[in-house]
Amino acid sequence: MSQDVKDVSVYFRPLLEVKDAVFLTNRVLQEFPSRVLPKFKPWFPSASDLHKPIKPLKPAPLISSSDLQNITLRLEEPADASDAADQRKPAESDAKRLRRSWCVITDRSTPLKITRSFSRLFVKTIEKHGLHLHQRVKWVLCERNCGARSMEELWLDLNRAIRRSRLPTCNANYQRALAQIWLYCDVFYSEYIGNLLKQEFRLSGQITLTAHKLGDIVQL
Repeated sequence: MSQDVKDVSVYFRPLLEVKDAVFLTNRVLQEFPSRVLPKFKPWFPSASDLHKPIKPLKPAPLISSSDLQNITLRLEEPADASDAADQRKPAESDAKRLRRSWCVITDRSTPLKITRSFSRLFVKTIEKHGLHLHQRVKWVLCERNCGARSMEELWLDLNRAIRRSRLPTCNANYQRALAQIWLYCDVFYSEYIGNLLKQEFRLSGQITLTAHKLGDIVQL
């Protein structure tokens, strides 16, 4: 027999009554800690931090003339057995290379464009989850959204749009292992960017807006 308590299933012997099983289950669940997610607070650098030079923790390595000669001699040597074995597996190395993720970001010096106000759906979503307008969210694009194009072609189109600042506050990441493109943006521009993706890039199906620790919050 089973007694459902919300999304928890309880299995017990017929000799135990249902009310006793529910009572014991509630006592057990009370021992699990529960917490409320902290409210998002954006951070902006102070005026004194804006013009500070960025210096690496370690100095750059120095390459002497003898090191350059050794590198040149190494390049002129014939390939050994290990190099030949690597050359016999181009498919495996190409597969590893294609699984890597690449990222593109927009030019931050370009002034942002003011977009139209939110729709009722996005207003309800922002109020429901308590989202801050500067909080980062991401649109997830997958193969079903490409239509007749490939993911690589869509990725190139998005690269051009981001570099030309047509997608404000956006940076994108191509997760080749997942066959997904993650397009990050501020909440303030999320609806505008989602509609732009659907119309200008002619995406098919629904695209999903995801927030950190909240999961999927909007489907467009």
